[in-house]
Amino acid sequence: MELYQIKTFVVVVEEGNMTRAAKRLHASQSTISLHIKSLEEEFDVRLFLRTPKGMQPTAEGKLLLEKARDILDSVEKFESEALSLKGELSGEARLGLQTSPVYLRTPQLIKLIKEEFPGLSVRLVQMPTWTIRSDIAARKLDGGFFYSNCAPEEVDGILLENTMLHVVGPASWKDRMADANWEDLSKLDWIWTPEECSFNVKLEETFSSRDLEVSKSMIADSEDTHNALVKSGNGITVMRADEAAEGVEKGEFFIWPGGHIEVGLYFGFPRNKADDPVVRALLDCVEKVWEKA
Repeated sequence: MELYQIKTFVVVVEEGNMTRAAKRLHASQSTISLHIKSLEEEFDVRLFLRTPKGMQPTAEGKLLLEKARDILDSVEKFESEALSLKGELSGEARLGLQTSPVYLRTPQLIKLIKEEFPGLSVRLVQMPTWTIRSDIAARKLDGGFFYSNCAPEEVDGILLENTMLHVVGPASWKDRMADANWEDLSKLDWIWTPEECSFNVKLEETFSSRDLEVSKSMIADSEDTHNALVKSGNGITVMRADEAAEGVEKGEFFIWPGGHIEVGLYFGFPRNKADDPVVRALLDCVEKVWEKA
């Protein structure tokens, strides 16, 4: 058994697809297939079921997955510790961003990482909250920012702040929204968020607790799309207080004065990897940047 075979096994489980696994590992699909076949033959155990939906791990495969991840984690930690003996942490940190880099204080974070860990490069990846959480859990990312209404279970994380969200509509809808209550708002056209989104969960709770059904005229998963649709008069939505205030200054938005909701902003990292040198570096820098604010 070779280390590259173990890594192949883990990546195929995470991707659920030979083609995607091959792309991620920069290898041919035939090579990936050969590695899996070699493992199965060496231990006389079937690791995957080939289904129309892709490569699904067998019961035995699922049992071996965490052991395989532990092996890879140990090797990564060994490599990081060995490199740190030179007096400088090196390598690449994969960091997920789910919203505006400015809001997440990314420029300050990168500056601090360069100052304290000059040998560490950072790969920034922009993606939705729910993808960041799943990619951290799958260890495709070393860390990332995401929204959540409660402490996450599938990853470790720290709460950075409770983000305030305002109900925002087009500036031209001021007369319709100024004296509105939640029931009035429910009858307006809403630009809703996907069900995986923490904003969705919070909004559903807010309206269902009042026995109200919402007029969901459209669903969009991009903050930029929400902003553009509000500006063009297509409906109302929720957005961060800083985004809403900026739109008001430009004469594009009206903020409903009747209340707001909050969701937690977290920085997360893979479970049980707080002592990994790269994760520890990211975590230390994130904590310093957010403590200074």
